[in-house]
Amino acid sequence: MTEKHKVTKVEHIWCQGEDRWIYIEYNAQRKIIGLNFMQGDDYDDFQQYWCCNDQGLTDFYHSMLYTFPIEKVSVNTIEFINKCMWAFHIARVTREDHPWPHKSK
Repeated sequence: MTEKHKVTKVEHIWCQGEDRWIYIEYNAQRKIIGLNFMQGDDYDDFQQYWCCNDQGLTDFYHSMLYTFPIEKVSVNTIEFINKCMWAFHIARVTREDHPWPHKSK
């Protein structure tokens, strides 16, 4: 494991307005290298099941840093993470509701 992928700090952040717990992993340079979240306020459940990196969400977040640079600098880091989490969640739910490719009958 390279130093840039080694977790050196973890945060658990409660976001009241979004009703979610956020899990964040950082490397030694304090770059975010892992994310996850759980809707709801059950901290015990969060600790047991959600305190691990969701690589898909993390990759999505990193792509959003470059896709939406203006949005990134217009809000604080946690607000930007929340925006990415909502977009990630909505995209996944929408794809589940409308799978691709559509099969002909």
